[in-house]
Amino acid sequence: MNSPTLRRHLTPSSQCRHKAIKQAITAGAVTRCWKDLDLYTNSLHSESAGFDLTHPPTPTSTPVYPRIPLNTTTERVAIDPSKAALIVVDLQNYFLSPSLGQPSDAIGMKVVDRLLNHAIPACRKAGIPVVWLNWGLTQEDIERMPPTIVKGFAADNNFSGKRKIGGLGADVGPVELDDGSVIDGGKVLMLGQWNSASYTPLEKARGIKTLLFAGCNTDQCVGGSLQDAFTRGWDCLLLSDGCATTSPKYATECIEYNTEGGWGFVLTCKEFAEGVDNLQKSPTNMD
Repeated sequence: MNSPTLRRHLTPSSQCRHKAIKQAITAGAVTRCWKDLDLYTNSLHSESAGFDLTHPPTPTSTPVYPRIPLNTTTERVAIDPSKAALIVVDLQNYFLSPSLGQPSDAIGMKVVDRLLNHAIPACRKAGIPVVWLNWGLTQEDIERMPPTIVKGFAADNNFSGKRKIGGLGADVGPVELDDGSVIDGGKVLMLGQWNSASYTPLEKARGIKTLLFAGCNTDQCVGGSLQDAFTRGWDCLLLSDGCATTSPKYATECIEYNTEGGWGFVLTCKEFAEGVDNLQKSPTNMD
């Protein structure tokens, strides 16, 4: 709790100190405050209404519309679609494609299905950009790479069959695609290579880029990106079933526990899509 960002958000200021505005309570600095969704309670948030994350210009500004009401594992929140983006982390051919020996029934493929069926269509419907956060290394990156990262990829044993892929920057070799064609897989996770491109089915749904988080691995790149965003003052929502990891179950539980407890909020891809379906355009026009 020593982060300057945390102090900025949680320490009372002269103008916004968890004070009552129209009998509602706000939290955070004047320029980045949350408001209680229930304008008639004298508490930080209402159990029935939750937090308003739409970030009005000032604590006394009129409510922001349109807004998306969302159910999370802890409380309800509302977000402004024009201020949101979906961050999809590392769903690349290297991590997902059966053509590289990844299991066709891998947990990452279930994430792909949920994103394609729920989260991404919901983003398109609400006008929320989708940000694809991928590996794309240069030779200079390889030469400066910390030994711990090199060690981690050298130990990657998540591939099935006879295929053995070397460490970062190693040649993948020829890859046979689903249609029988053979291509050069390129060098492992290097910029502009086939293996580091967005996983092909997802590429068809690609658009612009939010701080709702999805991808793999939950406890590694997704969790690290979410924590970075949190410490820099972003509101973070984790799409729990839009993430996957090959780590033990407790690794995922740790990330979800800390997100619920302090970093942000946790919900499913379907809950996000249902929130978009219930988009509120005004206090009286709810669809």
